[in-house]
Formats: sequence, C-alpha cells, structure tokens
Amino acid sequence: MRKTAKIIRVATLSLLQHKLRAILSILGVIFGVMAVLAMLSIGEGAKQEALSQIEQLGTRNIYLKAISLTKDQAIKARERLSRGLSFYDINRIIQGCQAVKDAACLKELTASIIGMVKEISPQIVACSANYAQVLNISTPHGRFITNQDTNVKNLVCVLGETISKSLGANGKPGRYIRIENHLFKVVGVLKRYDIKTAKSSAVSIRNYNEMIFIPIGTEGALRQIDAKMGTPMVSGLSELIIQMRKTDQVLKSAGVIKRVMEVSHGGVADYQMVIPQALLRQSQKTQRVFNTVLGSIACISLLVGGIGIMNIMLATVSERRREIGIRRAIGATKGDIIVQFLTETALLTLSGGFIGIGVGIGVVWVITTWAGWNTAITLYAIILPLLMSVLVGIFFGMYPAYQAAKMDPITALRQE
Repeated sequence: MRKTAKIIRVATLSLLQHKLRAILSILGVIFGVMAVLAMLSIGEGAKQEALSQIEQLGTRNIYLKAISLTKDQAIKARERLSRGLSFYDINRIIQGCQAVKDAACLKELTASIIGMVKEISPQIVACSANYAQVLNISTPHGRFITNQDTNVKNLVCVLGETISKSLGANGKPGRYIRIENHLFKVVGVLKRYDIKTAKSSAVSIRNYNEMIFIPIGTEGALRQIDAKMGTPMVSGLSELIIQMRKTDQVLKSAGVIKRVMEVSHGGVADYQMVIPQALLRQSQKTQRVFNTVLGSIACISLLVGGIGIMNIMLATVSERRREIGIRRAIGATKGDIIVQFLTETALLTLSGGFIGIGVGIGVVWVITTWAGWNTAITLYAIILPLLMSVLVGIFFGMYPAYQAAKMDPITALRQE
C-alpha cells in the first residue's frame, strides 16, 4: 500500500513539472469523454420519452383510427358497403381474436360551449364507458361515464383539468355546462396529465386536460354539420382502442385484427392501425443506430486523445533518460519503470476523464435548456466514459512504458 502511494506521488510530481504539456495532452480525452456522456444522456432521454409515450398509449393496446377519404375513395367505400369504423367492427374483432380483453371507442365532435375563454378550444368527444379503464384515465373528482349513461343517453360530461379551471365554479361536479343548445351535467373532472409528445412522434397523444367527454350516443343531440357539404354529418367512430390480455399477444394479434378489418370493410383502407409497441421497437432500433454512430465518433475522439498522450509520453521518455538510468542503477527493475510510466498515463487520462465528465454534464444541461431535448444523466453514462478513458491511457501508455523499461541504464547515464 505504501509502495503504491509512493508511485502515485512520484507520478503526480512528474506531471506537475510540465503542467501545460499535461493539459494539452489530455484535451482529446476530455472531448472524447464529453461526447460519450452527452451521447448516452441524449439516448437515455429519448428512450425515457418513448417509454413515457407508450405508457400513456398503453403497451397492450392497438389503435384503429379513422382517416379522411377523398371523393373517389368515399365512392369506392360506399360501393363496398364500408361506412368507416363502427360498433360492428368491435364485435367482429372480439369474436375473431380471442386475445382481446376489452375494446373502447371514441367519436370526435364539433360543437360550441358557452362560457369558455377564447384561449382554450376544448376537444369534445363521445366515448364508451370503458374508455377510462382501457386508457387508465383517473377521475379523482366525481366519476367517469358509466354504462348507465350510455344506455339511457344521460346528458352528462366529464371535464379535463384545464377545462374545469377555465369554467370556474361551473366546472365543478354537480354543475351544468351548455354544449350547443343542451345542458350537460358535470359528473367528473380528470386529474391533470403531463402530456409528453415529441414533435417527431409517430403517434399523437390526446391532451386530456383540454377535453370534454360525453356518453357515446348522446352526440345525436348535438347538430353536427359537415364543413364541406353543409349538411348534417353522419359518420362512424373516430377511434377504436383494442386492449389485449397480455403484452406479448399484441404483435401476434395485430395480423388477425388487420385481416378482420379488411374483410369487414371490403378491402377499403378507410382506417389506420397504430401499434404503440411496434412504434417503440422501431424507435429503439433507430436509437441504437443513432447511439452507434455517435458512439463511434466519441470513441474516435478518445483514440485521438490516446495517440496524443502516447506521443507526449514518448517525448517524455526521451527527455528523462538520465532519470531512468539513475533509477535502474539504484535497483529499480524494468517492472518498476513500466508501472511508473503507466501510472502517469493513467493519471493523465483519469484527470481528463473527470474534467470531461464535468464538461459533459454542462453540455447536457445546455442541450436540455436551450435545445429543449429530453436528456437523462445516468450512473452508467458517467462510469463508462471514465472507464474508457483509463483503458485508453493504459493501452496507449504501454508502448512508451516498454520503451523506457528496455532502455540500457549505462547508455542512459552517459546522456549529457
């Protein structure tokens, strides 16, 4: 232990005699470690964001979303007796796929609300009673829509947290709000949701905070006008959410559901199937490619830094020939010389690693603050580049250390 401490002290003193040279030699290591830390933090942030979106969408869910059709596509759909998404599709899917646990539906509506501030435009939707259960939506104040509401077509509604606050006292459970020409009783208010949707996200997540839910079937009381035709709108459902019994059944069941829908709609593609789990896998695959590219660039930076350190150490060996000769003359073995020079290179790269970690954390903070990217600094992101820097130092320090150790002590002492 005492010998090890002495070796570290001698190596430290040797490096401190040439501070500027030592600092310049570790610049490559600093930038390499910084790049590795930033890359891992950005990758982890993207991973957590994708996982957060999947949690909001549901890992066991499959979404069927209605899409807008052109005039020719609409004519073709009518010819093949396809009227868009409907309850008929739900029944066919449940009968055709045994892995289905539950199925919820939603229909987007266009209606005006009395008493809303201009800054907020709520999205009004009619949904089935099990929508909250399938999407894991919580209603801490009051209740959500029930089967009784949908069966009897009760004029009740559930408000998002932002909508409830905007309406003030009228946004509390038990009060009434006017939607078009009808009064709907507020029976519940959702908890506030932190909606995290990346700009490049492949699927949009609904902002529950600015939504109003009414029972499916009561939308008939609201006059829906087709903006293009100027006539009363008669359309199907906007979205079906199919929930599987187990997570590992999602991708297997997707093919079955797709086939059922093709038969049910006569081959008309008037819907879009979205599988959050498949999107997650694609996101992870893309992220791995991204990490590989950035990781390669970061490793190249570390290698360049290691080569720079090797060059400096070779120059140091040439300058310290007499020192090496004296140490050999008074009993130092070749192993002692190798250990001394390897300790110096390890100290150089370890110092560069710690500085690079500090700089990397600063860079990650700047990226998060100014670029708005989601990042996450983990213990792995700190330890890996630090360990890599030490290994680079040992690897590139071996040759200079070996050159110093094989030096003939008599020849070294003759140097002026």
